[in-house]
Amino acid sequence: MSDVGVIVSLDDTDVEQQAKAILDYTSRDFVAIRAQLVGLAQGLFPEWETAGEAPDFGTLLLELFAYMGDVMHYYIDRTASEAFLGTAVRRQSVLYIADMLGYNPVGQQAASVVLNFTLQPDDVNAPGTVVPVKIPQGTKVYNSSSDADAVVVFELVSDVNLNPGDSNIQAYADEGISVQGVTMGVAQGIPNTEFVIMDMGVIYGTIEVYTQEGGVTVRWTYVTHLADARPTQAVFTTFMDDGGLTHIVFGDNTAGRIPPVNAYMFCNYRYGVGAAANRLGANTIDTISDVPNVDLYYTSVTNPDSPVGGSDPESIDSMRYSVSRGGRVIKDRAVTLNDFADLAMQVPGVAKSVAYGTVYTAVWVRIAPVDGQGNTDYMDRLCTEVEAYLSDKVLVGSSVNVEPTDISILWQDIYIRILVHVVDAYNRTSVRLQVEAVVRSLIAFDHVDFGTRISIGLIYRAVLAVAGVEYAELQWLSTEAPPNEQAFPMARRIAPLGTVTSLLLNSTWGYDVEVVMADPGTGDMRLNATSNPTLMAISVTDDGGTVQTSILTTVRAGDHIVFSQTLDQTKWISMVVTGAIVNNTTWIQIPVVQVAIAPNFPSTNENVDIGFVRYAPTPTTPTGDVQDIATDELLIPRIEPTEVIEDSADFPNMTEDERTHDGLWVKAVGGSPNT
Repeated sequence: MSDVGVIVSLDDTDVEQQAKAILDYTSRDFVAIRAQLVGLAQGLFPEWETAGEAPDFGTLLLELFAYMGDVMHYYIDRTASEAFLGTAVRRQSVLYIADMLGYNPVGQQAASVVLNFTLQPDDVNAPGTVVPVKIPQGTKVYNSSSDADAVVVFELVSDVNLNPGDSNIQAYADEGISVQGVTMGVAQGIPNTEFVIMDMGVIYGTIEVYTQEGGVTVRWTYVTHLADARPTQAVFTTFMDDGGLTHIVFGDNTAGRIPPVNAYMFCNYRYGVGAAANRLGANTIDTISDVPNVDLYYTSVTNPDSPVGGSDPESIDSMRYSVSRGGRVIKDRAVTLNDFADLAMQVPGVAKSVAYGTVYTAVWVRIAPVDGQGNTDYMDRLCTEVEAYLSDKVLVGSSVNVEPTDISILWQDIYIRILVHVVDAYNRTSVRLQVEAVVRSLIAFDHVDFGTRISIGLIYRAVLAVAGVEYAELQWLSTEAPPNEQAFPMARRIAPLGTVTSLLLNSTWGYDVEVVMADPGTGDMRLNATSNPTLMAISVTDDGGTVQTSILTTVRAGDHIVFSQTLDQTKWISMVVTGAIVNNTTWIQIPVVQVAIAPNFPSTNENVDIGFVRYAPTPTTPTGDVQDIATDELLIPRIEPTEVIEDSADFPNMTEDERTHDGLWVKAVGGSPNT
């Protein structure tokens, strides 16, 4: 097909001239269309000398046509894009594609929370004032707030029995509000009858549908796909439209039966706020709704931890990932490992999954909850739900086990250190914060999966894409923590900023002072003076009984030795090795010179923590353990979350933000000073 065309004359005049007018069909935006129209006008009407000039009225008409063409091409492109999962941006388009491929998007999930109830003891002055209390299942508890939109309601999943003096009696509650007996109308006998629930945020799996047929109440069963139902089955299915409203759909007597004419139809359901419930802090739920005939005056409630497990209806980005997996499997059958993993994604609350096993009769499925957040109780319940969902989809004779109940085993913790060189015209702090944000986003839970590889190139590409970064140095990318930062922080007291630190050894010995250097005894060390020592004697066996000969014999001139009293870290001294060591088999003699000392020198006859630290020459660029991380296929990579705060005395040239970090540490140099 040609990308150009010829203007065809409607009569016989000027045919030769019009045949030379070539249309470029790739001109599809305003600028390109305008340029083409102006060119045609100048060629076809040479006497139109002002064609293309702004004040010309004819040019205005050409620009209006160009504008119309631009708008039309935009809608043509958008219409074409909406037909493909990778380019569709309207939720309704993605829902249509999911339905076509047999994928059922995951609905909204309710958060759960652990509650502690307390009933005040009997009043000493009026015994019997406080009586036992039974708070029934379904009672609502919520957080106090002057903003009605900020109130999140939970309902107890079981009764709570309290006696006077009971404290912190544990119970569980699920987020959401129950609605009972909502009338949907009277059935008209129409195939695929459809009703809409007008409350937003209907929680997945909570809809119950009933009909009154000849004085008998019939409960209808939910199915994922009506096509799976027999013609006489009383079943229904649901879907959520792009506006967030839930639709209930019935059968057509081919796939599921039609509700009989004049049958009264009503439903029960629960609705809530989804993921917003997870943002409630600890000890914010403090109110119990009134219960008929129950005195709650002496009863209090609180939540020791934040709720977990709440999720919104599956997002467009999530569906792009899930539809391509769940839509391709054999419907409701798990044969391959991928089938097990893909079907597990259909259970609300499951964000990621992977299956493994060596024989088909025993398959393990590992899941991760939405946002990677969940306590043991929630994970136990989610694993049980996935097992129940998969139980009727496995091959005969096979079993499926779902894990983990302990969410902590999901993670592959990684540590990253980056030195960013900032262009002179850019603010140093701003660039550093942007670099930190893009790296965190790169390894955010929503952007990684089980077994995701974190490569050096991936980090560099993300950092160099930030405006203002001249170049960057990746100093550490490893599953191990930088040793100079966390394994032996005291060594930083003598660290020349900007040099390489390598921790050779960090262990504990008993300490004493003796002028004469001799074998200090197993597990001990000694110096030849309390002030400005020149010799150190150390046993090759540390206080824990570990023989350290292989490391101690590598100590050389220029290495630093830092030790501090185990029970009092304010007592420390640092020294530099000045010459070759003397290996006496059971102990080693080391010549040293004192370079720094705390106001309180370590006491003798006490255990001391000793670190042997090696620095590269000052001009050397800081480097460390930098290697691609091939994450285990059963783990999800994340930046190690434990916060580390360096002391200002150790890093005086850094801002407070730069000294505080978790597994990601970003330092910026150059650029304009912070303001």
